[in-house]
Amino acid sequence: MAKRILIFTPFRGIYAIGYGFLGLIIFVVSIGYFSTLLKIVGINTMLSYFLAFELALFSLILSPVNVVIKEINKPALAPEVDVVYVFGIPFYVPRLSYQIRKTLVAINIGGAVIPTLLSLTLIALAFHGFYIIFLLLDLVILIVICNIFSRVVNGVGVVMNPLIAPLFSALFSYVLFFKVSYLVPISAYISSVLGSLIGADLLNLKKIIDSSPQLVSIGGMGTFDGIFMSGLFAIMLAEILVLI
Repeated sequence: MAKRILIFTPFRGIYAIGYGFLGLIIFVVSIGYFSTLLKIVGINTMLSYFLAFELALFSLILSPVNVVIKEINKPALAPEVDVVYVFGIPFYVPRLSYQIRKTLVAINIGGAVIPTLLSLTLIALAFHGFYIIFLLLDLVILIVICNIFSRVVNGVGVVMNPLIAPLFSALFSYVLFFKVSYLVPISAYISSVLGSLIGADLLNLKKIIDSSPQLVSIGGMGTFDGIFMSGLFAIMLAEILVLI
C-alpha cells in the first residue's frame, strides 16, 4: 500500500538557506495581507493578526506535505531491451511492452487545502445577496482564463505564467466591485486561488494522469507554488487598483 502522506523538501544543502530566507519574507508579507482580509470581514484587529500568523505559518510549514487521495494503476508502453546471443556475441534488440504504471494523486496542504479553506471562509463571511453572483461570475471568468493559459508539460506538471491569475483576478474584481471597494481584495484573492486550482490544476488533471507520472500533486509541492503566491499577488494588485 502506498504511503498516504508524502513530504518533499524543495531545496537541500546551501540552497535551503536562500529558500528559508525567501520563505521568511513571504511569511511576513502574507501575515499583513491575510490580516487585512480578516479585518475587512469583521474580525477584530488582535484576532485577525493571530489568525493571519497561523495561516501564514501553517502554509509555509505544510507546503511540502502532500496527502495521497487516490492511486491509479494503468498499462503504459515502456521501452525494453532483449539480449540475443549469436555465437556468443550479444545483440541488443529494443522492443516496446506494456507495463503497469502507478500514479499517486495527492493534494498539497499548504498550496491547496489552506488557501481553499480560507477562500471558503471569506465567501461565507463577506458575500451576501447578489454580491455572491458577482463573485461567482468573477470565479467562472478566472477558471476559464486559467484553463486557457495553462498547459501540461510532461515531467513538470501544469505550467502557467504566475502573473496571469493575479492580474486578471484583480482587474475583474475591481470592475465588479468598485462600488464596494472593500470587497475588491477579497474577491481577487478568492478568484485567483480557486480559479487557479480549478482552471489550471483540476481541469487538467486527466491530461496529467494520462502522461503516467509517478505523482500528481494538486496545489504543487512547495511554498512558492502558483496557487499560494497568486493569492498574495492578487491582494496586492487589488489594493493598488483601489488606491488609484
